[in-house]
Amino acid sequence: MPTPAGTPAFVAASKSHQVVPQGIIQGVPRAALPTESPHGNHGAAKLVIASTGWAAAAAISKRCSKRSRKQRRVLTLVQEEAVQAERDFCYVHRMRSAEATLLAAFRDKLPSVTENVRKECKAAQTGKPLLLWGINIEASTTASDVVLLKFLRAEDLNVQSAADRLALTLKFRVEEGIEELAQSELPEHFQGHDQITGTDADGRPVIVSRFGNMDNNKVFGDPDAFTRYRLQVFEKALAKLPFQGGAAEDLCQVHDYSGVNLLFKSSEVKKGVAAMTKVFTAHYPETKGKTIFVNFPAVFSKLFQAFSYFIPERTRKKFQILGEADHPILFKQVSPELIPEALGGMLRGGAASNSAPCGFVEIKPRSTAEVVLTEIRGAGAINWEMRACTGEVDYRLVFAPANGDSEIDVSRSSPGKPLLGKDGILSGEYNANSAGALRCQFTNRAAWLQARTCVFRAVRRP
Repeated sequence: MPTPAGTPAFVAASKSHQVVPQGIIQGVPRAALPTESPHGNHGAAKLVIASTGWAAAAAISKRCSKRSRKQRRVLTLVQEEAVQAERDFCYVHRMRSAEATLLAAFRDKLPSVTENVRKECKAAQTGKPLLLWGINIEASTTASDVVLLKFLRAEDLNVQSAADRLALTLKFRVEEGIEELAQSELPEHFQGHDQITGTDADGRPVIVSRFGNMDNNKVFGDPDAFTRYRLQVFEKALAKLPFQGGAAEDLCQVHDYSGVNLLFKSSEVKKGVAAMTKVFTAHYPETKGKTIFVNFPAVFSKLFQAFSYFIPERTRKKFQILGEADHPILFKQVSPELIPEALGGMLRGGAASNSAPCGFVEIKPRSTAEVVLTEIRGAGAINWEMRACTGEVDYRLVFAPANGDSEIDVSRSSPGKPLLGKDGILSGEYNANSAGALRCQFTNRAAWLQARTCVFRAVRRP
């Protein structure tokens, strides 16, 4: 019997036979299939096509009770297809019933996974729980849920594939002693290239890695040693994650390529990077959040742009290549106090020299910008810092008393001696005799076309 135009297929079924067509879902967008009914998840009320509404669904559910067993089996299959888990909801704080069901199914497989790992790995036969990034995955906790959901997302919500991958990762970590790696001391040529400086705008731990001063032969000559070096850095950063619902679950990396030349792409480097990539791809799912490349060689940038067309958009969005004057973009993601001085930031010697948060301002060519570093309510000493990120900028730092008295010069550039980016951080102290504000005027006098970025901060000394 033909179906009237515009009538949902299952509504147009013959009233006398009450048959539910086999192909209900075919041709219906998944988005049109709600995952839950306000009446609960019982029986056929779970099956709803958006165009019918919940009332029609309830009527259909009632009629279903009179159908044959075969017809009910057809309806059950349709229900299971209609209620689909989605990757974007596979997070602790976003889970619906469909994703929670997948997680429960994954947990049901954990005892056999961990039992097999212990059978196959003598190092796991210690009686202690198996850990992943410091988390006991055998315990039913929010932290272990976060870890398991990473594996589910990485395997496109396939529970068996996620369980198989988890087993391989647990065996790898036990056999290679990864949990202890973060505390081990690496050879000198691996030291001093990386810093974990804090968290970015999205709460991710920040790793700043500088590749320009590496001895390529020593650092990349042994692919296994290089991989363990990078794993140690990653493990230390992952230990900073809270593993809580709604919190950051991956990392932010800032890669500095200043001083890197084409020799960086030698066969030793390629082998080391390939070995590292293989391990990270297999055993660190859903841990790379954002990677920012600074001082990236132009030839590498062009190659990346050419190959980026073949990278999935979701992955491509995780990478950002910045030019020499792109500090405002960098600072919006990672605050200046977390960026080393050599990269235009205010982090000096691996530790903050001033506890105050930084501000930054972009000064357009041939213009002046004024900022307030801090305000105090009474007399006291103020520690201040400022810098130009690149190029040169003139400045005038003043203290403006709150009572309206004349501004007092604290520091200023002189003719022929501007604030230079290459000079790094300029700092000082001012003893104020009253309440007031410490202000600075930055002038981009020398540049005709390019804006300049300046960073600043000040704090009243205790």
